[in-house]
Amino acid sequence: MVRTGGKLIITGLLALATTGGAAARVSRAEPVVSVVSADTLRDVAVAVYDSVHPTIYVNERRMQEFDPGIRAFFLAHEYAHIRLHHTRSYALQASLTERHRTIMARELEADCAAAATLGRTDRDAVVAAARFFAEMGPFRYDREHPSGSQRGAKILSCLQAPETVATH
Repeated sequence: MVRTGGKLIITGLLALATTGGAAARVSRAEPVVSVVSADTLRDVAVAVYDSVHPTIYVNERRMQEFDPGIRAFFLAHEYAHIRLHHTRSYALQASLTERHRTIMARELEADCAAAATLGRTDRDAVVAAARFFAEMGPFRYDREHPSGSQRGAKILSCLQAPETVATH
């Protein structure tokens, strides 16, 4: 990571690790993801996919309220939005109900991708995130996010069994 003018730029192995394997790295180059501190952000972190300048905005003050494993999961979740090319370009075309349904599906998709990716290197962080969300029960931060119970269950369902995780 390199900090430049208030931006934290993710470089090297982390950028390669998030592309999903050697074939993905060879077939299409993923742009470098900028991580920008944004203490006025209402959420812990938000990803903005752009094919040239993808950015993750992080409220570092709010992020510090969580254990390291939860923070790692939150960042993996935001990186997943970038890898999955999640945008809100459909927002002007869909009804409010359809927008919320689409956003919730994308949140669960990013949770699943984060669980699968982070689970290969930090299974404890994924389990901690699943527990964190499960303890929220039916609570939802807003109409665009699934309930804690839904998120916890999705995270666990996407975490590979320990014996199937590569050890090399």
